[in-house]
Amino acid sequence: MSENRIIYVGDNHGHLNPLEGMGVENFAKRFRASGGWLYVLVNLLSWNFNIRIKSPQDYRKLYDITISTAKELRRSGLIVPVIIGPHPAEATKKIEEGVEPSEVAELMIKAYELAAKYVKLGRAQGLGEAGRPHRPVSKKVMETCTEIMFKAIELAAELDVPLHLHLDAGKKPIELAAQSARKVGASKVVVHHVRGELAYYAAYLGLVPSVPARRNEILAAKRAWDKMVVESDFLDDPRRPGAVVAPWSISKTFRRLLNTGQMSCRQAEKILVHNPAKLYSVKPVL
Repeated sequence: MSENRIIYVGDNHGHLNPLEGMGVENFAKRFRASGGWLYVLVNLLSWNFNIRIKSPQDYRKLYDITISTAKELRRSGLIVPVIIGPHPAEATKKIEEGVEPSEVAELMIKAYELAAKYVKLGRAQGLGEAGRPHRPVSKKVMETCTEIMFKAIELAAELDVPLHLHLDAGKKPIELAAQSARKVGASKVVVHHVRGELAYYAAYLGLVPSVPARRNEILAAKRAWDKMVVESDFLDDPRRPGAVVAPWSISKTFRRLLNTGQMSCRQAEKILVHNPAKLYSVKPVL
């Protein structure tokens, strides 16, 4: 590949904070300059915007901020699918504050049903991130989050849209999600931030692996290159600049893989362009 050839980057999962972050216009400029063509925007947590959640309707504020941010991003020429829905940390926090698990499950499921209405109206393009906590939690927290995840998978199947899943580590959660997806016919269930070594297993079970865009993780996921996408999981937090991965660094990472002969141009384009274009039903940049 020519040293000067543009590497087009589709980032499958990232966040933006238009109130406290680096600025939407600044972000778009940096990402576009690096070859960015698609940025999948996922809502942040309610407390990132000081939104107090007492009813499902309170999530409208979070969804509307995300959709407004996406509109601003699109003015730069980026394609921006929007993914909305409560993160499992939202349910975890409510239960740990003393709210009954059944009430939390009802609240979060209704919030996902609200998100599904946004999708039906064309205001959002998918659901998430649903799933289970990364950190150790009580059995009642894990069971509640799993119940919410199952409902989100059902809604994604009904809508035939992507669902981003936030799962705890290991094969068992992947198996649980895959079993649920098969049961209801959900074909676009994305395992967000999956470790490279587990990417092929997720793909084998019919899920879409979304691997952190780090060189070691991408290489560990080699068997899944034909099926996977990559993500920055960018937080847009001024206290952690560039975390988790800076989206504008992804092209450099892939160029290094190409220039060292560890990946072909066709393989890079599959991961960065064709796979995300298919997942979100958009026209690929190439």
